[in-house]
Amino acid sequence: MIEEILQQIEHLPPVPNVVRKLQDLYYLDAYNATDIEDIIMQDPNLVADILRIVNSPLYDFSREIVDIRQAIVLFGLEKIIEFALASFVDNLGAIDLSAYKINEQQFIRSAKQKSEITSSYVESKREKLLASNTAFLADVSKVIIANYVKEYEINLDIDPQMVFNEVDIQEKVALGFDTIEISALIFEKWNFDPHMIELLQTFKKRENPLQLALYNAREFTKLDGDIDKERMEEASKES
Repeated sequence: MIEEILQQIEHLPPVPNVVRKLQDLYYLDAYNATDIEDIIMQDPNLVADILRIVNSPLYDFSREIVDIRQAIVLFGLEKIIEFALASFVDNLGAIDLSAYKINEQQFIRSAKQKSEITSSYVESKREKLLASNTAFLADVSKVIIANYVKEYEINLDIDPQMVFNEVDIQEKVALGFDTIEISALIFEKWNFDPHMIELLQTFKKRENPLQLALYNAREFTKLDGDIDKERMEEASKES
């Protein structure tokens, strides 16, 4: 593994406690909007970030959302956790994904798409959050890899219309490793649920519903955040 990349992983900030508290709350049998709001209000910056995200073109809501309670009621806890993860990724530092020929907005959009597709395949509440969070963060290591590629002027030979599973192959050819391998190390650094780490490391086997859900999300989602409808329709015919 490239030493520079391992060093960058070691210097990543920890996942905020607020994110972990929201995830823990999700697994409780009973909670309400006040419980969610009480946790989010512990981090004023997160409040501002969530309001910025929900009012962005990415969600295309018909009217402005002006307070966090309104956002909680409209979107629910699962989406609020996704917004918190998006905020965390956004605050990792300057994000330059030009090596992948995409911008930060497209990167977050693609993460959202993968999370939603993965979630749609999973019925169990506990497994749904685990799988959707794994999908949302599966490509977080691209933030680090892109800097490395740019510094050493490596040509990944990537088209933003490629789906993520195709991009993994191109990375392996150009770098000798891929995003999934590096993201698994980041998940370990952040002390994520061992089941999240295992899912990320094994999803290409497609041996169980969670693996298949994540695989399909990355097979249907293009690097720029668009959906490959032909692949999705073909998979639907085969199922």
